[in-house]
Amino acid sequence: MSTYRNGIYVAFNGMGMTNPNESDMKYYWLLQHWNSSNKFDLKFSGSHDKTYSVQDSGKIETLKSRLLEKLRNSKHLLLIATEFASINRGLLNWEIEKAVEKYELPIIVSYPGFDNITSITSLSNRLPSKLQD
Repeated sequence: MSTYRNGIYVAFNGMGMTNPNESDMKYYWLLQHWNSSNKFDLKFSGSHDKTYSVQDSGKIETLKSRLLEKLRNSKHLLLIATEFASINRGLLNWEIEKAVEKYELPIIVSYPGFDNITSITSLSNRLPSKLQD
């Protein structure tokens, strides 16, 4: 059975915070706002919107199962790479591993706060360890 893959899976380090302004989740919500606004010429189908959300974050296997479903329906993975992305906390490295090895998703890396990037190697410290390897 083939799956129709057209979503963009947005990966970021939520740092286990409940306040989105204390983690990279703020950039995810900003993307969502741009996507739903008529003021911006940005339209994408977010993979996180296509399945039901995970309310019980205490059960890691439930969370992983839902994330795999979202990855399976995705065409690309968009990584939000900030200073938090390289901190080995949560499931970010696991998400990247599954995206690349299981679903063969291309990864688009976004570096918030930069208007111009002249040397990608100077930002390698913002990459999760799975990408640094």
